[in-house]
Amino acid sequence: MNLTLDNYTKLLGAQIVELRPGFARAKANPIIDHCNFNGVIHGGYIFSIADIAFAYASNAGGQVALALDMCISFRKPAKPGMELEAVAQVVHRSSGTGLYRIKVASNGELVALIQATV
Repeated sequence: MNLTLDNYTKLLGAQIVELRPGFARAKANPIIDHCNFNGVIHGGYIFSIADIAFAYASNAGGQVALALDMCISFRKPAKPGMELEAVAQVVHRSSGTGLYRIKVASNGELVALIQATV
């Protein structure tokens, strides 16, 4: 399986900085263009960075994995210039499905917590 950066990941300015089966770390530096009308980074951008880490972590083992669900809980707003780091890690994996936890943080402070299934 080819896990090179896809166009959407590039569009968001994200990169994968660590990758192994069941684990991925993505980083992104949102800019003013990623803000909503309240001046904070759009929740969809934060969700996308988490989804990118999740996709790479769940596909790094060589088998095709597609998301079944994702549930996000926002903890803190992000602002332009804050480096975001999304860490996706497998919690449980069986032959058919896998449960993942994804944390999005900035400078060690939790921005969002996601539970996801493939």
